[in-house]
Amino acid sequence: MNWTKARWILAGIVLLVSVWLMSAGLKAGGIGAAFPVIGSALLFVTFIIMIAPDTAVKISEWIARPFAALFFPDDEFEKPPLSYVLARKYSQERKVDAALQEYERILYFYPQERDAYLEVIELAQRVGDVELREKYETLLRERFGEGGSQEVEESSGGQETASM
Repeated sequence: MNWTKARWILAGIVLLVSVWLMSAGLKAGGIGAAFPVIGSALLFVTFIIMIAPDTAVKISEWIARPFAALFFPDDEFEKPPLSYVLARKYSQERKVDAALQEYERILYFYPQERDAYLEVIELAQRVGDVELREKYETLLRERFGEGGSQEVEESSGGQETASM
């Protein structure tokens, strides 16, 4: 038997003796109750000290968690907040791969975002990547039907590609 189990068994015995002494002290009257009550309190403190190494950290974490959450929220969200900031910045800087990666991230988490499809199509048109443009035009049509193709035509300024 390891030391932890032995300590817990001994702590249980100490707690039982403490409870027995307290009940004996409460039954006794007057000054005769002082010794059992003081002894019970000392045994209870001994019990707490014996179990503290195993329980103190867990109890303190349990008590501190709500207060720590006020300053350091630990909520995990299913998806990140919608933001076009990085994608548009990379697009303006002509960092096509980085911009495309950000737009794909947006579309992964928010597949109903028409603007993301349209901005990728516009980016592909600006850099002259016909294959990328056709790919996202097709995805836009699949997602939004023929309404999507009208927006593609409007965004391209009336220019139609061979795939339309």
